[in-house]
Amino acid sequence: MAAGTTTTTTMENDDKIETSSSSSSSSSSSPQKQQEQSTINVFVDAAVRSGRGRSEEDEKKVTLEEILGISSGGPPRFFSPLVEEEEEEDVVVEKKREKREKKPLMIYLPGLDGTGFSASSQFATLSKEFDLVCLNIPSNDRSDVFEIVDIVRAFIERAKEEHPEREVQLIGESMGGAMSLFVCLKHPELVTRATVVNPASSFDRSVWPSVGPLLPQIPENLYAGLPFALSPVLIDPIRLATEAVELGNLSETLEKMTAMLPALGSLATIIPRDTLKHRLQILTDACVYINDNDGEKLKNARVPVLVVASTNDLLIPSNEEAPRLQKLMGTKKCKIEILEGASHAALQEKGMDIVHLMKRHDWISRPVEDENRLSRDPTFTPPSESQIEKARDGLQFLRSVHSPVFFSTRERDGQVINGLDAVPTWRGTGNRPVLLVGNHQTFAPDLGFLVDEFLKQKNVCVRGLAHPVVSRDNGNGTGAMQTEDDDEEENPLEKQLREATKNTPFAQFMPESKEEKRRQRRAGVPNGGPFGGGNFSDFGAVPVSGKNFYKLLKANETVLLFPGGVREAFKRKNEKYQLFWPSKPEFVKMAIRFNAIIVPFAAVGAEDSFDIVMDAEDMLSNPILGDRVKAQMEKVPKARQFDSRETEDNMKPESFVQPVLVPTTPQRFYFRFMKPIDTNGMDRNDEEAVKRIYAETKMSVEDGIEYLKERRESDPFKDVAPRVLYESAAKKQAPTFVPY
Repeated sequence: MAAGTTTTTTMENDDKIETSSSSSSSSSSSPQKQQEQSTINVFVDAAVRSGRGRSEEDEKKVTLEEILGISSGGPPRFFSPLVEEEEEEDVVVEKKREKREKKPLMIYLPGLDGTGFSASSQFATLSKEFDLVCLNIPSNDRSDVFEIVDIVRAFIERAKEEHPEREVQLIGESMGGAMSLFVCLKHPELVTRATVVNPASSFDRSVWPSVGPLLPQIPENLYAGLPFALSPVLIDPIRLATEAVELGNLSETLEKMTAMLPALGSLATIIPRDTLKHRLQILTDACVYINDNDGEKLKNARVPVLVVASTNDLLIPSNEEAPRLQKLMGTKKCKIEILEGASHAALQEKGMDIVHLMKRHDWISRPVEDENRLSRDPTFTPPSESQIEKARDGLQFLRSVHSPVFFSTRERDGQVINGLDAVPTWRGTGNRPVLLVGNHQTFAPDLGFLVDEFLKQKNVCVRGLAHPVVSRDNGNGTGAMQTEDDDEEENPLEKQLREATKNTPFAQFMPESKEEKRRQRRAGVPNGGPFGGGNFSDFGAVPVSGKNFYKLLKANETVLLFPGGVREAFKRKNEKYQLFWPSKPEFVKMAIRFNAIIVPFAAVGAEDSFDIVMDAEDMLSNPILGDRVKAQMEKVPKARQFDSRETEDNMKPESFVQPVLVPTTPQRFYFRFMKPIDTNGMDRNDEEAVKRIYAETKMSVEDGIEYLKERRESDPFKDVAPRVLYESAAKKQAPTFVPY
């Protein structure tokens, strides 16, 4: 910024809040000085200065009274709560402006006070991820909620005119949360996502509609104490001051804290009686719009919303509002985060980090080039921390029973080692794709562990090529058709499966009853899946097809493929650990096309944990069930339009008929990833070379199965009873055999 200029923030009607921090010319600033420049919080800076004598330099800066809008009649205006601490050359300012505009735009809508001061401790971290602006509603402004929402709409439309593809998010607390929901419902085409903290959409179900109108009638001398009484749950000045002043030099910190003290009284008295009356009317009107017709607008919401709710909110029933909103909007559109012990003023709570919470729910998209991103596919949104945690909770019981262990094989010497260190992923291959090819255990109860282990050890989300039923659509556009028909009576085969596995670890893998499916759809619960009850689409699974296979490898993903498909997942009797792979080595050709690294792997344990009492042949030949099972089977979409095994191998065709299982003693699960096979430099038109790689891959999987079956006999904790006892006492996983 050139010397003598000021940073201005955009407002309605050309009104401005002007801020500047130094009169020194940027042309005289050294490069080192420029590197030390930082941003200041306009709120905190104004509060600190309010307790000092105003210097000539302070005259150029915004005052606390101007920020609070005490002397302004409105209208509501937008401003940036963070400004550069030092003046800079125009070229530097321009570069920083361009950098900000590459970030998503975040608009903060304030609570009842109208200032945004209560969230000021969150602005520094928010500005690292977003181009942050705040709405300021002066205390004398009397715009109704429709006018305020229209001002927000106009601001976003102007921003969209400059950058049409730019992501726009809203964040609001209390009254601002209700206004954020209002904007999302009225103008969904303008907003990408919203985060609402203790939203006042529950205002109409609190005591305030009855008590609120009485407050402005309190005599002036008594009302003066009301804002102070409410400050701990609205704006707690002392807490804000403690959180806002940067800890560093002790004497400097004490000086800032002391300077802020005279300003604290102003913060607690920024809602005059008439203002309070007007703001309560805003809340009433907002609730009427949002909750009209039993929440019909919420049921049809298009903008995803993250609801952050406090359990100790003493003003409104936020702890009840979060699940209510999720029930109306559905889990695909509404995520919730419950803050145990937090108050209504959650953003002021010690240790509160709203950006961390947003990242937990993947509300802040990581760029593809971010090394911490779980996927390299720009079209795929990886699972959030919250989704992963929920899935792991769903796996917890099965993990305690089966205690899975993983081994990998070093490429340089063939040594088998514990863990997945020897398994390559795109992180260590120069972004080359990796293809994991293994055996399908019956019903695949081990699949969730495999996905989770790559998340834990490799920070990679493996992308599965799954049967269309498993990867069915959940609003992500990646699934296939649904096969359920609410008008049909329940499939007796599914009922048998549920009864056979009731109260066993396998119960979570059985299809839900039609009644349960309907209940989940009404509640917005996504379709279930083997990964802890989560959905494989959320973890990157796509329907198996040549087109999807091509896309995943082209995106340099780590891809999970079971060539045996449904035929191998739904084995017949006496087919334990057998492979049923297609005759044609198409996946090898595709791998060569993208110079992929093929990693064969083997898994055992699941198929020793049950007996098959009825397989597909038994079902189809049964005089009572046969016709019904066949009719149901024909409705299921095929994973392969052409099954090469049927014509070339004289094998039975692939059919989606689930066997009936009887659980036996649960066995430990073992995985071994074999020596990688590098396809770099190969010719996919060389049929002999392709067949050789295919045969090598299949043989490697078979060798891995035999290795695990043999070596597990030396596992001191192979049996479930001593293993569970050990892990319960030691609070860690039981050791296993020593690999060689």
